[in-house]
Amino acid sequence: MEEKSLEQYEKTGFLTESFKLFHIKDCVQKEFDFHYHDFYKIIYFVDGNVQYKIEGKSYKLKPHDFVLVDYNAIHKPEIATDMPYDRYIIYLSEEFMEQENNRMECMKKCFEIARQNRNSVVHFAPGSYEKLLSCLMRMERETEQEQEFLSDKMLEAAFLEFMVLFNRACMAQPKAFITTASYHEKIVDVISYIQEHLTEEISIDLLAEKFYISRYYLMRQFKEATGYSIHQYINEKRILEAKRRIMTGEQASKVCYECGFSDYSTFARRFKDIIGIAPSMVKG
Repeated sequence: MEEKSLEQYEKTGFLTESFKLFHIKDCVQKEFDFHYHDFYKIIYFVDGNVQYKIEGKSYKLKPHDFVLVDYNAIHKPEIATDMPYDRYIIYLSEEFMEQENNRMECMKKCFEIARQNRNSVVHFAPGSYEKLLSCLMRMERETEQEQEFLSDKMLEAAFLEFMVLFNRACMAQPKAFITTASYHEKIVDVISYIQEHLTEEISIDLLAEKFYISRYYLMRQFKEATGYSIHQYINEKRILEAKRRIMTGEQASKVCYECGFSDYSTFARRFKDIIGIAPSMVKG
């Protein structure tokens, strides 16, 4: 398989392996647009001057923070160049994260806890992150020594240990999810409402009335927080949910209506505009 750089993964938004690790230390000179991926992402922040924006919230990162970027979450980093940005990044495929053991446990438990807490950054007690960092360093060594005997198995073992320890730490330390993010409370509430009511009729007037906010102020603040207009955001989220369901084997003609579209032709047109292919071309 051809080796891909982090930039290529970010551009394509598609992960073919169960996981991929990067350790990067650089001074990034470019600005990032808001974007999303059809895989999960965990970042271990080592050092730098970084604000990480995820679904309307902005987090000022501190050393030993872990950032959880959910599947299809809209996000972007804002990176100051006065010091190097040092981080480990793990990309995780949805297929891997959905796998369950015989007790119905799966690796995405940490993301479920993050959603419940409505926070995407966790800072564990000393002793927890040290074990996790040890796993990351072992993964990095095995990645660099890929020609060694059974290096792929050692890499997989270190990765699985990291994911189990990370999930256990999230479960054992729910208060480790930081509450110091800066955000507009009503905009975050609007985002949550949209995500929970994607299949229903949603209008700007409805949102403005429900959350007691001027429609023009709502539109301006929403765009500033997410990089998307409300209309764009709703369409993107509906299409991304439709794509996820089609990939699991559901019929596009059924998913269309269950994701809030009133007719298939409009759905198919918007699907192609956003995803780049027709719904019928999506492979399960």
